[in-house]
Amino acid sequence: MNLSAMLMPSLVALAIAAGGCAKESDEARPKLRLGNVPWPGWAALDVGLEKGFFREEGVDVEIVQFGVSGDQQLIDAIASGEVDGGFYMLGALLNNALERGQPITYLGAVDWSYGGDQIVIRPPLETSIAAIQSGQRQVGTYSTAASTLLLLDLYFRDTSRHSWSFSIGDVAVTERPAEDLVASFKAGEEPVSLNFDPVIYDQIAAGGEVVATSATYPGVISEGLMVSTPLYQGANKAAYAALLRGWVRAVEYMYGEGHRLNVLNAARADEVVEIVQRRTFLGDGTSKEDVLSSLANVRVFSRAKLEAVNLDEREDVRLAEYPTKGVQPLRSHLRELDEFIRALNPAAAPLQAQVTVDLEPLRTALAQLATR
Repeated sequence: MNLSAMLMPSLVALAIAAGGCAKESDEARPKLRLGNVPWPGWAALDVGLEKGFFREEGVDVEIVQFGVSGDQQLIDAIASGEVDGGFYMLGALLNNALERGQPITYLGAVDWSYGGDQIVIRPPLETSIAAIQSGQRQVGTYSTAASTLLLLDLYFRDTSRHSWSFSIGDVAVTERPAEDLVASFKAGEEPVSLNFDPVIYDQIAAGGEVVATSATYPGVISEGLMVSTPLYQGANKAAYAALLRGWVRAVEYMYGEGHRLNVLNAARADEVVEIVQRRTFLGDGTSKEDVLSSLANVRVFSRAKLEAVNLDEREDVRLAEYPTKGVQPLRSHLRELDEFIRALNPAAAPLQAQVTVDLEPLRTALAQLATR
């Protein structure tokens, strides 16, 4: 079932051309330019390039890298069709579709942030919370996308963790690049902050207390492959299936087949860490320990979980029902994000008119891999 039937100046900071161990071929391959920012959840892209998996599957992949503070540029590039797609938070592109009229096609969820996004508060917690509730201070976040705001909202409402309860819509929120959040937090400008690792480690070192993470509410920051709908309508769908085959192979190279936790294959751990340091984190000096910590704070889906999350057609499973109903299907997640966006912005466009889900490339990729 297709969900459409019911259901953000600088250009490129760095372009990394597809490479790897596979030799060049005279055979013409389709090419996909994928926007990206440094994040361990998408390290499989870099591993796939390094090992030549995408070429072997019949597609040339180029990463258009927007850098540590390039989230908004990445979102804009995907939504406008400047790139052929990209892996990012599902909720960010949903904001663009519903509030800015840039229709998007979802090709599948591939991972969850699972501790990689962290809420830090400057102690004493009650004083910091009182400051944002009174309007004296604001909440800082690297993104005001639906996914990140929903994480904050769930925490602020969660009386099982604290005595207060209010909506994210009741307080002022400031969006800053990830690295700028560190400085503003240290200066006391935003005593409550949502940032991601490894950038957030500096805020913790400055006295911030981690009060909740994306692992506290599993699936709240779901990430996947998205494409501008107008671009996708005329695109070579087989190229995306080839991309996803290469992605699955890279994930299994990193973690092994049927993995549950993101524990690197021991025989390849040093190789993978070096690739992530050099490619994913752009050779910025991120230590081996921080790479391993960052990778452990994301849950990249196995084949079985790709099927469970994406091919389950239920639309009524809430995040809060995770303990009883299992993983939240993609369609349910988009529905819940839509309701959240609409609560904050009633003028948002209808979901049906702006959002499409096409899982055929993923179905094809999984079916083809199953025959090998």
